[in-house]
Amino acid sequence: MVRFCRAAPAFALASAFGLSALASCGGDDPPADESGTLFGDGGAKNPPPAPVTPSKTCTSDADCKNGGKCKDVGAQGKACVVSKSCTGGSGANAACGDGRDCCDARAVPGGTFNRFNDADFPATVSPFVLDTFEVTAGRFRAWVEATNGNLRGAAPAAGAGAHPKIPNSGWKTEWNAELPASRADVDKMLGPDQCQVGTNLDDYGTLTWWTADLDAKVKASNKGKTDLLAENTKDALDGKAINCVPWYVLFAFCVWDGGRLPTDAEWGFALAGGGEQRGFPWGDVPQKDLAQIGENNQLSFVPVFAAGQKYVTAALWDKTSGPNVFPDWYVHTYGDKFRTKTDNAAHLPRVGNKPLGNGKWGHADLAGGVWEWMLDEGPIRPGKCDDCANVSWPARDGKDPNAVKGPPDFEDRWFVGGARSVRGGAWDNALGLATAQTKIEIEWYTSYPIKRTYRSLGGRCARDL
Repeated sequence: MVRFCRAAPAFALASAFGLSALASCGGDDPPADESGTLFGDGGAKNPPPAPVTPSKTCTSDADCKNGGKCKDVGAQGKACVVSKSCTGGSGANAACGDGRDCCDARAVPGGTFNRFNDADFPATVSPFVLDTFEVTAGRFRAWVEATNGNLRGAAPAAGAGAHPKIPNSGWKTEWNAELPASRADVDKMLGPDQCQVGTNLDDYGTLTWWTADLDAKVKASNKGKTDLLAENTKDALDGKAINCVPWYVLFAFCVWDGGRLPTDAEWGFALAGGGEQRGFPWGDVPQKDLAQIGENNQLSFVPVFAAGQKYVTAALWDKTSGPNVFPDWYVHTYGDKFRTKTDNAAHLPRVGNKPLGNGKWGHADLAGGVWEWMLDEGPIRPGKCDDCANVSWPARDGKDPNAVKGPPDFEDRWFVGGARSVRGGAWDNALGLATAQTKIEIEWYTSYPIKRTYRSLGGRCARDL
C-alpha cells in the first residue's frame, strides 16, 4: 500500500508464445460498459491528466506507519511506500534498471484514455502507484525466505489486496490451497516439474528461479560458455523477472508486499501514457520503422529490430537476417540474436535493462520483458470502464463460460479457475508489445488460461494512494 504522507477462423501462428494457432471469439453484440449499459462515441486522444494532489505527503520515514518508507514516487513528490521484499540481495537491492531501488514505485496520475488506443474501449482510472519494475526473482525469494517457503501458512486475509473502488476484488480464502506450503513446493511450482510451458532445459526452456538442480543442469550443458553462464548465476537470475509464477501466487505476493494486482485499465493507462495514447511506452514509432508481425493482418505492428532494440527486450524482425516470417527471422534484442537450446535465461536481462523504453511516468518493461498478470477475469470487451475490472472469477475448480478458448493446443485443464488478462509482451516474441492491439489479440491476451504458467509470464504490483 502507498499513502501520500465465439470462434472466427483460426490462423496458423507458430510463435514463441507457445501458440500454433489463434482463434477470435465474439459476437455482434453492441459495446457495453461493465454493467451492460451502452456507451457513446469514444473520441480520439484525450488531454493530459491533471497532476495528483497528494492527500498526505511525507518528508522522512518517521512520517510513515506500518513499516512504510518515505520514498520519491516521481513528479508527485514523496509517499509512504510499504514494501517488504527489498531486503538487500540481488534483485532486491538498489541496483535495478539505471541504479534504482528494485522496489521503486512511480505514481500514475489517473485520467481518461482509450484502452488499446481504441475508441471502443474508453476508460477512466483514478490515481494509483505502480511498481517501476516487474517482480524479480530476488524479491520473490525474500517472501519465500520470510515464510520459510510456507506461503500457504502466510496466506492473505480474506478481502486483502482489493482495489479500493472495485467491490469483491480481494483475496478469497478458497485460493489458499493454490499456495505452496514448503520450500520444496515452491521449487516445484517454479521449475520444470510444474511450470506448464517452456521449461524443458534441453529444448529452449527458461527458468529464473535459481535452485541447485537448475544450476547444475545449466553448467553441465554449457561448459566453457563464460558469458552464458554469467547470465545464469544465482545473482544474475535473482535480478531478472520471476517467471512461471501462477496468478494466485503473484496476487498473494503483492498483498504481502503491501500492494495488489493492477487492473487491466490501470496498467493500460501507464502503457499508453494516459491521454497521450502513445503507440509504445516510450512514444510513437515512425511507420517506416514498423512491421506487421509476420505480415499477418490479424496481428499488430511492432518496431523492426534496428528501430526497437534500444527500447524493448523482445524478439523483433531483423531485415538483415531474412524475410518477415514470424518467428523465423525475429531475433533477440538482448544477448545473441539467436538462441541455442540450452541457453536458459541468457536472453532475458535484469529488469529495467532498456531505460530508453520506459513509460511516461518512468515504468520499465511495460513492453517486453515478461508478460504480466492483471487482476481482471477476461476477455476485456468494448464498453465504458470507470475504475473497472471484471472480478466475477469462477471458483478455483470451476470454469468461465465466457473465456475465449484460444488456440487448439491450449489444454482444457488450464482453464480451470478461469482466464485472466495478461499484457505487455515478452523477451521471446513480438506479440503484445504495441499499445494498439487487433481484435483477435485483445480477445486472446485478455483471456489467458489461469493454469497455463509459462517461461515468459510474471507481473508487477500496484499500490493505492
